[in-house]
Amino acid sequence: MSITAKIGPLNPVSYAHVTPDMPLPLQQHWAYGLAISSYGATVYQKTLFENETPVGHALISSRKMFRFADLSVCMRGPLWYQPTNSDDPRWVDGFKALKAGHSKLRWDFFALQPDLPNIPLSRQMMKAAKTRRVMTGFSTVWLDIRPDAETLRAGLHGKWRNQLKKAEASDSTISLGGKREHQYLWLLEKEAMQRSNRRYQATPLGMTPKYISAYKQFRPKDAPPVLTVTAHKGKERIAAALFLLHGNSATYYIGWAGDEARALNIHNRVLWEAITALKERGIGFLDLGGLNTADLAGIARFKLGMGAEPVTFVGTYV
Repeated sequence: MSITAKIGPLNPVSYAHVTPDMPLPLQQHWAYGLAISSYGATVYQKTLFENETPVGHALISSRKMFRFADLSVCMRGPLWYQPTNSDDPRWVDGFKALKAGHSKLRWDFFALQPDLPNIPLSRQMMKAAKTRRVMTGFSTVWLDIRPDAETLRAGLHGKWRNQLKKAEASDSTISLGGKREHQYLWLLEKEAMQRSNRRYQATPLGMTPKYISAYKQFRPKDAPPVLTVTAHKGKERIAAALFLLHGNSATYYIGWAGDEARALNIHNRVLWEAITALKERGIGFLDLGGLNTADLAGIARFKLGMGAEPVTFVGTYV
């Protein structure tokens, strides 16, 4: 087996070949690449070929470091055009192909952060690709929302499901949005306040409008790749969540709940209504946005209550 890689510009059309049976991480979507390029990154695509047949591709971002070094990163890639198990040897050949042409001796570094679980087999594959780990992997939860609503509801943890029932019995109402700026800009302001109060950092809040703008460059007639789910009590907003859509997947990007909403477990209903809406838009996988059990343990427990198993990735390798 021999896999080679060819460099080219981001190609949204090629994403039609990506297998629908595997999640597509936000960081590998072409609109995300265009969005981060506005922050100074050089973004391009490497297409993987096996015997001249394209079998996958990866979004790569590159930045100058200290004026004399280059750092290129493949975050949560590559994407494969056919279902590929985590033990498939093509991962090793794909990693080697992606790294080809980069040399630490020339201060041209290439980092891989694949969506592979942190298990001995994954670490062996990274070693076989002649890489070494420089950073441990982060944890997240991928929720498969392709089953029907009854099956998904049965998979919720008992406490989470009971909290959902409590929220559904309240006099709150739900609205869906995302097509207009005013439906999410207020939520970005709430998130900015949360970050200041709780003293945590995350992806720049400007990423949301930049992501939407980038998407519209190639899909001007499509609905914006964002979903907002807002809970109201009367005319007052009491909780909300924002999701970014990317291919067959979506990411839980921002969530907020006021004191009254927390007392009534309204955010459980917000997430549940979001799953229903995402399924209607053809989304099959939901990334719950990372787990921080040290600083945001309550949020981590909330995400785990939705029934999916957490996964810790193998890490960053150079």
